[in-house]
Amino acid sequence: LVYLFIFHYNFIRPHGSLNNYTPAKVAGFASNSLDKNSWFSAA
Repeated sequence: LVYLFIFHYNFIRPHGSLNNYTPAKVAGFASNSLDKNSWFSAA
């Protein structure tokens, strides 16, 4: 359950302090919404 929270926090949830980007996008991890959905399903 903790892993799902961490995944959601870093890859799905946009952050206001990061200009509404996810931490993963700011760090340079490229993804699209289809990938995000499949990652979440796999987790």
